[in-house]
Amino acid sequence: MTAADTSAGAATSRRGRWLKAALVASLAVNLLFVGAGVTRFLMGEGPDRISGLSQVQLIPRKFFGDLDRERKAELLRVFRQFGPAFRDGRRAAREEIVAVAEALEAEPYDPARLKATVDGFSARHVALVNAGGQAALTLITQLTPEERKLLAQHIRQRSERGRAKADEKRGGD
Repeated sequence: MTAADTSAGAATSRRGRWLKAALVASLAVNLLFVGAGVTRFLMGEGPDRISGLSQVQLIPRKFFGDLDRERKAELLRVFRQFGPAFRDGRRAAREEIVAVAEALEAEPYDPARLKATVDGFSARHVALVNAGGQAALTLITQLTPEERKLLAQHIRQRSERGRAKADEKRGGD
């Protein structure tokens, strides 16, 4: 066997190893995608994102967990209607926080400017809470009598959990 034949055999052997590695990697990626597809099929779609629900403090998230998928989607449309107002309000509140910091750093310090920025921040949060209350009322008007009772149960349960946590922090008083 000549040197040329030996080097050609080595090149073919290296190419074969790379080809095997590429095929194994391709198989692994394909299996990953097939597994993800099967999982999605078996488990269904992921949980719905409940945007803006933190602004609606009256409606516990767990309430939506007891509703069927179609009804939950129908009721969550209410929150999507209020989404832009919540988003704009949170953005404006962040800007007002920066304005408070700027008023604190200003030279010369102006207490009236600080008070105005703090008042603006407070007013923004009141507006967000009011929008949350309006969203809750809008949602509640769309509930069936059974759903209203279910919501009441979830509100009581959340209140009791909150009371139990407060008692725990105080040392069980």
